[in-house]
Amino acid sequence: MQAIIALGSNMGQSIETLTEALKAINNIDGVTIVKASSLYRTKPVGYLDQDDFINAVIELEISILPMDLYDNLAKIELDFGRVRLIKNGPRTLDLDVISCDNLLSDDPKLILPHPRAQERAFVIVPMSEIVPNHVFADSKLSVLQVLAKLPVKDVQEIIKLEQNWAQIV
Repeated sequence: MQAIIALGSNMGQSIETLTEALKAINNIDGVTIVKASSLYRTKPVGYLDQDDFINAVIELEISILPMDLYDNLAKIELDFGRVRLIKNGPRTLDLDVISCDNLLSDDPKLILPHPRAQERAFVIVPMSEIVPNHVFADSKLSVLQVLAKLPVKDVQEIIKLEQNWAQIV
């Protein structure tokens, strides 16, 4: 099963944190990293009084249940010091399951596809780099179709950084 994960960080050494998080994800039993996007510098969304984020998206092949993937990612976030004090606030590490194949889920713990992913350029731009033809199960739109609908300003504010940060892929 294909899974798409968004990674983000805006506290501490974000690039190093994302690189180490990628290694931790790669060590989950039943998970194989297929592709990783470049890193992107992005403006915060929601709570604006914080540093810019470093974001990326990865494509996984999983042989575990999506909920087990979610639980493993939540543990990795905690291992990296994730604390949820402010909604959309600063974080050492954020790992979001964006999509798993064509699954639809309204489980409050794991909504699939991610309910706000298609509104967020910091998710869609990196996705367009590695899975441009991925179709969201709810909207039936491809990543490229979603990208075309995003506000141009949101897309233009995203700055591509490193392309080869994910050496383990």
